[in-house]
Amino acid sequence: MNWGTKITILYLSFVALILGLAFICFGESVELETADYYAKELKFQDQLDATENANNLDTPVRHIIRDRSVQLIFPLELLSKNFSGSVYFMRPSNSSQDKTVPLSLGIEGMQMIDPGFTKGVYKMQINFTSNGKNYYKEDIINFQK
Repeated sequence: MNWGTKITILYLSFVALILGLAFICFGESVELETADYYAKELKFQDQLDATENANNLDTPVRHIIRDRSVQLIFPLELLSKNFSGSVYFMRPSNSSQDKTVPLSLGIEGMQMIDPGFTKGVYKMQINFTSNGKNYYKEDIINFQK
């Protein structure tokens, strides 16, 4: 085998490698964090203000992970007739497992959320309003079992 044949084999191997990698890359799914990513970006300052409101609470909003459920504990100072909000559980690896749950707290400021989580990591985003003031808290939770 002469050197011209070796160069041709090397070149064709390289082309085959590049075409194989391109084929694999086009087969991967690419998702944005949310479908309305750009619209949410415009409202980012409101989210920063709500996060600061949540950080300035005397008693912070807490959560406890129990098996495949989450217990939210809100400070009693936030409970009012004007209280409303929701919790969004975003699964970074699979958007079909994202869940939104409305907040309906008991008189002690607690709510148990058990929408059938699967094992893995979720980003929990709590948005709520109490007495006309917006609050936002975000945390990463990991279901082990």
